[in-house]
Amino acid sequence: MEARKAEDQAAEMHNFGQRSTEAEKTDPPEDGQKPKRTPNLKRRAVIKIIFFFALACAFFLTLWGVTTYDSLNLSEIVFHMHLPFKGTGGGLIIKGTLWTLIPAFFVTFCFGFLIWPWPEDFVPFAWLRNRKLKTRLARGLTLFLIVIEIFLVQYYLDIVGFIRAEFTYTSFIEDNYVDPDRTHLQAPPQKRNLVFIFLESMESTYMSKADGGMMEISRIENLTQLAKENVNFSHHDLLGGFRSSNGTSWTVGAAFGAVTGLPLKLPINVNGMSKVEEFFIGATALGDILKEDGYTNVMMTDCDSTFGGQAMLYDQHGDHLILDLNWARKSGRVPKDYFEFWGFEDYRLFEFAREELSNLAAAGRPFAFTLFTIDTHFEDGHKCPKCPNRFKDQYSNVIACSDRLVTDFVRWIQEQDFYENTTIILVGDHLTMDKDFMKEVPREERAVFNVFINAAATPVRTKNREFMATDLFPTTLAAMGYEIEGDRLGLGTDLFSGRETLAEELGVEELDQRFKERSAFYEHKFLYNWQ
Repeated sequence: MEARKAEDQAAEMHNFGQRSTEAEKTDPPEDGQKPKRTPNLKRRAVIKIIFFFALACAFFLTLWGVTTYDSLNLSEIVFHMHLPFKGTGGGLIIKGTLWTLIPAFFVTFCFGFLIWPWPEDFVPFAWLRNRKLKTRLARGLTLFLIVIEIFLVQYYLDIVGFIRAEFTYTSFIEDNYVDPDRTHLQAPPQKRNLVFIFLESMESTYMSKADGGMMEISRIENLTQLAKENVNFSHHDLLGGFRSSNGTSWTVGAAFGAVTGLPLKLPINVNGMSKVEEFFIGATALGDILKEDGYTNVMMTDCDSTFGGQAMLYDQHGDHLILDLNWARKSGRVPKDYFEFWGFEDYRLFEFAREELSNLAAAGRPFAFTLFTIDTHFEDGHKCPKCPNRFKDQYSNVIACSDRLVTDFVRWIQEQDFYENTTIILVGDHLTMDKDFMKEVPREERAVFNVFINAAATPVRTKNREFMATDLFPTTLAAMGYEIEGDRLGLGTDLFSGRETLAEELGVEELDQRFKERSAFYEHKFLYNWQ
């Protein structure tokens, strides 16, 4: 009997202990304070909020990118991820940051309020006390962001095609590359000077429809006149231009293609270019050839040439003298804290260029002078004191301003004594990245501007040509009077010759797709310089 009583007492004590433990978890303390939530719930909520914030940032950054840039591509994104962002202008980083963080903070705050383990008497709305409903709402919001993000990167950036290309190795570049070091190049008896001007975002599309463009009223009347007076290679029967391609659709990519005959691309797993000292050191560029032939090479731009590896490209391929925003500040041409748009304005660039060209001509050695303009960069360009107010939108006025500044500079060169022995090449670097300006014109109907002035070669055919920035490499040398064995260098074809370009042989879309594919030959020879 006593044993039975002892067992009942033990059971009662056990049940009392369980009830006490449960009371500690759920009942308020005796002093009336609110119940404490277990740390695990809060910790899990914090992890979910951090994950959601990262997802929201990715979503709003992607949304900003695809609604701001025209035809943004992953090759360009990957390239810039490997290089420093120093020198970025136009307020792009600030705009991108604001358009990413502000909405991301807002939606994350709402998400966090929804999932946080608030005490029941703290929640003002009855439906927020329903844990199952809150869980479903949180999961639905997260799933919605994930689905929309996947849609955006696939629809606008073709992430599947990019990944497929990253794992697709072909021998296309190796089979078609013509090595300048193994090709006979014959310089003319009297070496010609070169002035090569990259015009930011300058399309032949800006011409009037009557001349071959897509505008009712031309934005580039003066450049159109230069094209009529000189050599313009066109994709149709009237004045036109060349196609933007994968690996050459941004400034440094276009410049790399024009001086090496190669698309510029980096695999995702390559070491950061900012951490190494060599920039595609295995490639032979225009500057390397001209330096070997005794040229003085100079590159001038009105921004910080650190951005995108521009300075590395021209310094390491031809030992160019770099004249950029940093040079202008150090030399006193602009104040030390001066910064307008991306650096300084184009009208100042051409003032400085006149001075430098005069000095180069006086030195008596052949020279190659490369310029990059910037005022016509998206969005809407930079309206300087020289810009007209002829058109309703700012970008048209900025383009018209660039048209006049560039043409005035060319006319000035034509009045100088050294012009007789100087070839001038004007090309756009790529199609405009402004999302709204050319939205009514199909991308396949747009082309990049070009004109060759005072060339030492006569073209066989200039109309109905299909070509890309890579074809500018041998074409530039031919315009300077060089004879090129086989009429090809890199992946480019001399347009003055009658030979078909790769774009004409394969088609523009096919060649563009081939540029996306990975090449062990490309990476080993040009990127790493493995012998």
